[in-house]
Amino acid sequence: MAQLSSVIGSILRDIISAQHEANLYSLSLSENYGKDGKVRDFQLPGVFISDMELDLKYGVISSNENQEQFNIKFNKFRKFVRTLCDEAAKTAITSVVSTVLDSDIERDEEDKVFFQRLKKEADLSREFHKFLFLNMRNSFVSNLHEAVDTKTGEVNVDVVVKRLMETVTKKFLGDSDLYRLFEGKKGKELREQAESNARTAIDGLVRKSSEDSNFKRIKVFPQLDVAVTADELSKMPEDAIHSFRLKFSPTTCNITELEEDEDLADFNMK
Repeated sequence: MAQLSSVIGSILRDIISAQHEANLYSLSLSENYGKDGKVRDFQLPGVFISDMELDLKYGVISSNENQEQFNIKFNKFRKFVRTLCDEAAKTAITSVVSTVLDSDIERDEEDKVFFQRLKKEADLSREFHKFLFLNMRNSFVSNLHEAVDTKTGEVNVDVVVKRLMETVTKKFLGDSDLYRLFEGKKGKELREQAESNARTAIDGLVRKSSEDSNFKRIKVFPQLDVAVTADELSKMPEDAIHSFRLKFSPTTCNITELEEDEDLADFNMK
């Protein structure tokens, strides 16, 4: 519609310009008449354009090209992340517990008791799973957009795995109550093995969950052009041509109050 607006603006500009120039000419006559005292009060002509109506013909031309806009469905992605964190917490607990209990590290039974309880006691396992899940989910709160490719809508697997593993490292393997289990050379090796196994398991989970997931929303808008010239309209079918009726009335203005360098913008339209 920009072309149609341009045509309308051009017509209105020409009309008001004509009125303005006529009034300026009348003003110049006033100055000439004023030199002769006998015709000083001679009534000058003025130009006033009353209400007008214009009917403009225009046609809409459809282009073969479409314009696309897209964004990310973050509400859906948040739900995906929530579900993923729930599964990742379970996966991490299972992997770490298995690594520790299956290891041959020589430690007091008390040093392994937490992992034994996680395996056997459903209530403790459920509570610790909830704790780990909440911390994983919170790791995505402030920078959720980094976890999804804003151009393709695909999951940034490496970013997601990194966030999840940071939680496992800090909130699980880095717990101060596990210090004795992971102290010394053997303990350090066990901790590194537990972290590696958890990372492998979580990486596999994220990649599998992300295979068919895409969070890109695409909107398609048809491209339309407006034809206004006689040549363009003559080539179009009658049912494709529309009429635009414009009614306006320029405001009146006393020409004796005008300055010669006054801008056309002073002649406003209602």
